[in-house]
Amino acid sequence: MFAVLALAGLAACTPSGGAPTTETAERAATSAAPTDDLTDDLTDAPTDAPTDTLTAAPTNASPGATATAVATLTPAPTPTIPTDTVVERGVALPGFSVTVYGQVFRPTALTFGPDGTLYVASTEAVVYALSDTDGDRRADMNTPFVRGVKVPLGLLWVDDQLYVSHNELGDGRVIAFADRDGDGRAETQTEIVAGLPSDGRHQNDDLVLGPDGYIYLGMGSTCDVCVEANARSAAILRFKPDGSDLSVYARGLRNPYGLAFNAAGDLFATDNGRDDLGRESPPEELNHIVSGGDYGWPTCYVGATEPACNTAVPPIATFTPRSSADGLVFYDGDAFPEAYRDDAFVAVLGSYVYIDLERGVAHVPIAKDGDAYTAGEPEWLLKLVTQGRPLDVTVGPDGALYVADYEMGEILRINYGKP
Repeated sequence: MFAVLALAGLAACTPSGGAPTTETAERAATSAAPTDDLTDDLTDAPTDAPTDTLTAAPTNASPGATATAVATLTPAPTPTIPTDTVVERGVALPGFSVTVYGQVFRPTALTFGPDGTLYVASTEAVVYALSDTDGDRRADMNTPFVRGVKVPLGLLWVDDQLYVSHNELGDGRVIAFADRDGDGRAETQTEIVAGLPSDGRHQNDDLVLGPDGYIYLGMGSTCDVCVEANARSAAILRFKPDGSDLSVYARGLRNPYGLAFNAAGDLFATDNGRDDLGRESPPEELNHIVSGGDYGWPTCYVGATEPACNTAVPPIATFTPRSSADGLVFYDGDAFPEAYRDDAFVAVLGSYVYIDLERGVAHVPIAKDGDAYTAGEPEWLLKLVTQGRPLDVTVGPDGALYVADYEMGEILRINYGKP
């Protein structure tokens, strides 16, 4: 129905800009512009891409296969695309509205709490709680829920506690915060995991709760290309909510920024490839994560020819090299058309050096093929042209998609039909 749009690349670059907030004093003390590795941790060193197309991994269909019968079918009626839409930022697919839900300085991660409040991590070392109290689909309350969490890149609610993945001077930590007195601010904290190897190029990233009751954590590499001394680097870790039984679930992932489970309970992760090969290779990835899987970094990637790479797990979809494919969510709401249910949406940050490279929110159709998955060709749900850099994405209880725009300091709300 819709034309496939191009995605192009980000590399290790330094994010800048953002909307002003009332936390001016604290920002000056805690939110210096991130280094070349804020996603790489926030970015990767730049490279150029020869094209700006998003590509999907090839399917396994046999080239010579032919149909044995032809059925005559009555064409399904073409659905009517809503026209009562409002697009306040960028270019959206027909039928979708894009509005500004709220403002948070340099937002890095999003999650909704049990009461429907949106929690937003900021490089101000604060997690904010945003609420829409008057029902106009825009946040009118913005209060600090947690302070003092440096470089928070992952948020997850488990029961009545907010788990925050952050980096305390090279010490990667996961801390659980709780508001026991109901005043809207956390006053208790419990250290869940500490001592993660976050003193190099990347750090501990996103958190997600699995159907097995374990928490899964993306853990970036300490370098661009190297053999890691610590097996917990460049990996996906898992542990129980109390921090026990910490183990490496999968490895060979340079910077798995976004994690998400689909409706079938299978785990997926984005990953950003090495920088040293230039702008043309390797592509960024969307991976189906399996227990014990090796995803190839530092040696193996799409296009590598070393015999040892034959055993590396390939991605199910790829994005333009250096485009920084980051936040990830599977759509489980009711507001979008049924065709989007359980498809992946990826926040693509773009490049801070090659500013012509496109960025936005990509829709990636996903289908199960036996025990594996295939991906259809991605398309832009939202393309940001001259301003804006999406870093994380989540689905709200209202079925809308919420997007953290790191550059503009905005939380965008994407809904099908009117806002």
